[in-house]
Amino acid sequence: MKDKILDVVARLIERYGLKKFTVDEVAAELHISKKTLYQYFSGKDEMIREYFEEILASDRQSVLDAVESDRSFLDKIHAIVHSSHRYRLPVRILDEVKQFYPDEWTKIEALKQFKLDVFQNLLKQAADEGLLRSDVHFGILSAMLERVSDMFLDTDFLLEIGMKSTQALDEVLNIIIGGIIKKEEK
Repeated sequence: MKDKILDVVARLIERYGLKKFTVDEVAAELHISKKTLYQYFSGKDEMIREYFEEILASDRQSVLDAVESDRSFLDKIHAIVHSSHRYRLPVRILDEVKQFYPDEWTKIEALKQFKLDVFQNLLKQAADEGLLRSDVHFGILSAMLERVSDMFLDTDFLLEIGMKSTQALDEVLNIIIGGIIKKEEK
């Protein structure tokens, strides 16, 4: 039942955001009483905390699974960028999270740092294996990735460029890995 409640909470968050959905709506969608809901959650804030716990834990596990797999370097990078989680986290609610749920925001920031650390370890491993150019300055590359990842938590920026964070990050990786110089035609 707890999973069914969280499924409804996720749909309502996607539809209305964090602050505008109500416990009454959750109960109505499930055709149960609020009293029954309170057997599983103490209230809306606990539902939201659990929603974020599910997203962050499943996202982190997806990254770990990708890194531990026998995929190629580029496939692992792609899997980190497109790590999966149980619920979709709408970009437009990030400002609400930052403003009204600072503990959850801190956890989102920690996940971002975890992914950056994993990414940097993959880069180091790829360099050690001779897959990357030896003249790449990893300090600068790491700083670039960190700054860029902050941009993708900026909802105004994402809305302005009309992309999801994963699409924008794919573009950044394309620029970093592929470069910006046109390849000469042969």
